[in-house]
Amino acid sequence: MRKRLITLISAGTMALFLVTACAEEGKDVGGTTPEKSGSSSVKVADAGNQGDSLMNQPVNFSTPEDVEKTLQNIREKEGGKAYNQLKNAMQYILVYDLSVGNNEEKMYKKLNGRTPEQIIAKMKR
Repeated sequence: MRKRLITLISAGTMALFLVTACAEEGKDVGGTTPEKSGSSSVKVADAGNQGDSLMNQPVNFSTPEDVEKTLQNIREKEGGKAYNQLKNAMQYILVYDLSVGNNEEKMYKKLNGRTPEQIIAKMKR
């Protein structure tokens, strides 16, 4: 009798957590859809004003020295937040992109010519 009661309580608790998690996930999806459409129109407007931004210019990842130089430029001109986002995106791609195979040279070759915004967007997918 006690085993059955404990099993029922455990199952009920787990179901409650699952429903809560699904409900929170549903809020996130519903909340981000309008923002994405709104932010894309803002990005288009900002792109006209900030065409000179390093985050919108292709990166030069042809050699490891160029990679460090590019990352240093981004850190100096765009700030630490943009630099950290780009480094995190590159680390994510290095680990989770199967075509790269945890090889930095392959990752640099794949990312060469892309903008930092595109690299960060690849991580967010």
